[in-house]
Parts: sequence; structure tokens; C-alpha cells
Amino acid sequence: MSTKKRKPKAKRSGNPGHKRPVSSAAAPTELTFDRIGKPEIDRILREQIGLTLTVALERSSVPSLQAFVDELEHEDDAVVAVRELEAELGIEPGADELPELEPEAELRLLRADADQERQISEVDKRLLTICREAMVSLERRAIRAEKELEQAVRRTEQAETQAARHERRAEERVAESQELRGKLEAAEAEITELQGRLDSARGKAAELEHELHDAPELVAGDAADQAEVEELRHRLKEREELLVEAHAEHERLEVALDAARREAIRLHHEVEGAESEEGAVEEALPEVETVLEAVQEAQKRCKHLVFTERSLETAEDSPFWRPDMVLADLIKLDKVAEAYERPEGIGQPVGQYAQDLGLDWRSGVGEVWYGIHPNDYHFTHEGHTLRVAEHVRVANGSGAQRCARVYCAFHPGSDGDGDLPRGVYVGPVGRKLPDSTTG
Repeated sequence: MSTKKRKPKAKRSGNPGHKRPVSSAAAPTELTFDRIGKPEIDRILREQIGLTLTVALERSSVPSLQAFVDELEHEDDAVVAVRELEAELGIEPGADELPELEPEAELRLLRADADQERQISEVDKRLLTICREAMVSLERRAIRAEKELEQAVRRTEQAETQAARHERRAEERVAESQELRGKLEAAEAEITELQGRLDSARGKAAELEHELHDAPELVAGDAADQAEVEELRHRLKEREELLVEAHAEHERLEVALDAARREAIRLHHEVEGAESEEGAVEEALPEVETVLEAVQEAQKRCKHLVFTERSLETAEDSPFWRPDMVLADLIKLDKVAEAYERPEGIGQPVGQYAQDLGLDWRSGVGEVWYGIHPNDYHFTHEGHTLRVAEHVRVANGSGAQRCARVYCAFHPGSDGDGDLPRGVYVGPVGRKLPDSTTG
């Protein structure tokens, strides 16, 4: 027996018991495994370079990994060749000392060992290539990440600057709305005072008219009494004109207050970074040429609003120049009707819910106008009389061509037979109903 020591053989490959088919000469476009499976390749990569097969594929080229797999299979072949030669020469597996061999046999064994070492070296070179490509990929990713971080920092700074600007604007709008609220309260107090003075003047005028009626023999020459009557009539007319002006100023202040409130709410949403649903891309609405076409189109789209005959009649009579605005507000109003139909209710004032949807909402109508213009503020549907209580200001310009309203009635419904169901019933659409601003 020879006392010559053998170098231990590295064994990193998988199952060498299968023959590898002859590969094509063409360069592979996908990673293929002829004899060594993906789990074994994954294990070797993790042990040797700390990368899984998935990460290595992500950060290195497929040809580099394919070359590594091919060299690993060549190493398998070299290991098999050494084992077969050892078995042929009668060397036990794992033996540290070689038996006495013929020079030719010992040369064959040395060549087989050298071939195995060469294949191991080739595998190591391929692993090094994969490592280098992975490092280059990591460096590029790091550079991109730094650039993206810088961009994110700049965007954050810009967003903070914009948010601060919007917050200042929101504070200005809140202050403006508070100022308008004070003016509105002052106007309401003035209206109340004027209403009292007007009622007093009307009462005195009625008394004088009654005295004149009961005293037909009054001498025409009684100039003092006649002058007093004319003076009272003149003062009454002045009080009525002041009341109309006060009502008009009251409505103007409410319009300004609502606009300031909506602007403050919008700016508040922007500051919080919470875009409302109105910010989303809305469904494109068809073009409409008249207010009547807008109402008819809304009838097709709105599933909850109830359109009465009055809505169609008044819409046909309206010369409003932007019927598309009427259609858009009717579609928003349908969402209010949907919420109103819920048995549990809306959970907040109707006006607030409507304003959140972007509607220019008006709740309530002065009781005096129900009596002065009953035919305008009442409408019928299926034999039931409904009264206008709320309306949407579509536009508030001067003249019927630039001013439009959508009036409606919120009917609570009841358990009685024959009553209308709970819902929102659309009344006059188009022209503004007579009030303090129209006479």
C-alpha cells in the first residue's frame, strides 16, 4: 500500500445518476435545468453567495446563470468520472490513502482529480460573475433609490408649502365667512325692525281707509285729512320698498356666506390631503340644448327623484342659457333623494348633505310668499298638493337667461292608503319664483 495522501474531493453537485442530453448549440433564451433541479441550484447559491435563485435572476443575466448551471453539471460529470475510476481501481469511497497503483492507473486518477478541480474552478468563476453582476445591479438600484428619495423630499417640501398656503387661504375664508355671518345677522335684525314698522304702517293705513269708507260725506275740501292720508300712503310705500331692499340684501349676503363656506370646506379638504369624491373623474354627461331636454335626460338617469308635470312645464318655459348646469345639479340632487329615502335618515341636515355634494342649497321659503303667490309655491302630483320648501340655486345671474332654480318638496310619506310615498318631488325648474327680489 502506498502512503501517498489524496486531496479530498469537493462535492457540491446534486444527483449525478442521470445522463445529461446533448444540448443545442444555440444560446438559451431562458434558464434551463438539464439534471440539477431548481431547489438544488437555489441551495448552492444561498450557501456560496447568499442569494436565492429568484434574487440572482433578478439582479444577474440569464446567460450568466445558465453558464453556472452548465458548469455545475460538468462538475457533476467530473465527480462521477472520479467515482467510477476509484471503483474500477478498487479504492474505497472516502479513503484518505491510496493503495499501490500502477503508474498508468495512478496517472489516470490524477487526471480525473485535476479535471474535477478544473470544473470546480469554473463553477467558482461563474459564481464570481453572478456576484459581480448582482453588485452592479445593487449599485444602480442604490443610485436610483437616492434619486427617487431626493425627488420625494422635494415633492414633500412642495406639498408642505402648498398645504401651508392653502391653510392660510382657508383661515382667510373662515374669517370672511364670520364677517359675512355678522352682516347677515345685522340684516336679519334690520328686516325684523322694518317688518314691524311696515305692519304698523299698514295697520294705520287700514284704519284710515276704513274711516274714509265709513264717512262718505267727508268734505272734499278737508285738505288736512287728505294730506295725512296721502302722507301715510307715501310712508307705507317707502316702508315696502325698504323691506324689499332688505330682503334682497339678505339674500345677497346668504349667497356670499354660502360661497365662502363652500370655499372654506374645499380648502380644508385640500389641507388634509383628502380629495373628495367630486375630485374623481365624473361621468361625461350628454349635451342638452334646452332646460326641458336637461329635465328629460335627468328623468332617464335619476332613479330616486320624482319628476312632476310642473317640472316639465316650467322647464319648457325656461330660457336659461346653460341647461347642462341644470342636468348636473339634478343628478347630484338624485343622491340627496337616495339618502332621504333611507329608513334611518341621512344622519345630518339635508342642506349640509346637499352642500357637501356641491349643490348651492337653500332651505326654507318665507311663509309670507306662500300666501302672496300660492300658485307658484304649490304644485300637484297624482292628486296630492305639495309645497315648495327647498331649492337649488343653479345660477344666480340677472335675468331669466342667466338665473335658474330647481325647486322641490320633501314628502315624508305615511302609512295611510293613497298617500304619496316618501321621497323628493321635483317642482318648478328654470325661472326663479317671485320673492322679495322679484316683487
